[in-house]
Amino acid sequence: MLNNSVLMLGVGGVSMHQLALCFKKCGMVVFGYDAKHSVYTDIIEKENIPFTTHFKRDFLNVDFCVKTAAIKENNKYVIALKKLGVKILDRAEALGEIAKNFGCVIAVAGTHGKSTTSALIYEILREAGKKVSCHIGADVFMPRFEIGDDFLVVEACEYNKSFLALHPNISVVTNVEAEHLDSYKTLFNLRLAFKMFLNRAQTRFVYKEKSTQFLNGHNVNFVKCETVEGFAKIKPKLKGEYNLKNISLAIAVCKHLNVDEKTIVKVVNSFAGLPRRYDYIGTSLGRKVYIDYAHHPTEVKAFVSTFLKENKGAQIIFQPHTYSRTKMLLKEFLAVLKNVKNLIIYKEYPAREKPNAGMSAHELYLALKPLNENVKYCANFKSVVENLLPYSAIAFVGAGDINLVAQKLVENS
Repeated sequence: MLNNSVLMLGVGGVSMHQLALCFKKCGMVVFGYDAKHSVYTDIIEKENIPFTTHFKRDFLNVDFCVKTAAIKENNKYVIALKKLGVKILDRAEALGEIAKNFGCVIAVAGTHGKSTTSALIYEILREAGKKVSCHIGADVFMPRFEIGDDFLVVEACEYNKSFLALHPNISVVTNVEAEHLDSYKTLFNLRLAFKMFLNRAQTRFVYKEKSTQFLNGHNVNFVKCETVEGFAKIKPKLKGEYNLKNISLAIAVCKHLNVDEKTIVKVVNSFAGLPRRYDYIGTSLGRKVYIDYAHHPTEVKAFVSTFLKENKGAQIIFQPHTYSRTKMLLKEFLAVLKNVKNLIIYKEYPAREKPNAGMSAHELYLALKPLNENVKYCANFKSVVENLLPYSAIAFVGAGDINLVAQKLVENS
């Protein structure tokens, strides 16, 4: 697989552009396509990987193709490649094949916290002088992805059972809640997939809480903050109690890999977090502006609780992510958002979905209005600006393009 030419469909994402760069380093001829330009397509073009937002027949002359879940079967490239008999791999399959070229694969899964936990493990191992690569769904400090390294730290996404393409040496689970039910249908099916993921590794770490109790009996190393040796010396920069869980898992894994306590404490105490995780990006007319990636009700509740505790009277602008998630978790969203003062619901980020897949942001707003009479709805940047209040802080919350709204606000100040 590493001696051929490849077309990357959906190359503008954080994972796909990393794979594209990896293939290029291995001497392969790489082509990239996505519907629009992004910071990641800029990166691959700087590495002389041809990129387009259109259909190019020249890009069909490849040995195989890798595509993301966002690329549908009616995509022109997919149709043409199938007619030519070119093999098409899902992103997860390609990552699973590449992962076989590393000494020890550490895969971190979970509904929340997997990016932060993965990044912490990676940075601790890097500081300890290990030859370690990472494949994480967020921008990390000094990223590395070199075939043949002793360690590979992977953020293992459960969407569409992607994480089952991996065969890790160490599996890590942060928590398991109702999520991606558009592909799993039931919580039972989701839990079954997590059991399968966990059992793929000989060494297993799970944070011990109510959501992971079903993993009892699977030869698991259960982790809690108070049971982690050396945890008392931790004074992290990371905010929120939820991050203490991520830190505990990272420490437990790195202790297992014989990293010394001094190195672990140094990294954890200096780790400033990942982009779009309680991320301060600037000011607008004297207001501090933050962005956060929270998009599941539990994540939104945890972030909003921490943020409002530290920023009294602040304004929250929340963007729902996908129609299906909004509909399936409506009850949970209403329970979280009904008591949030100074709340704006922003137009949804549909991702891969069509409106008939579930519920829009405006429909969420209408359902929330009887429970939270002061909530507002905004469909564009102008409307957001018109509804901003003169408070000391604003948080733009969601996993879609709400961060661009926040950045535009700061830039226009």
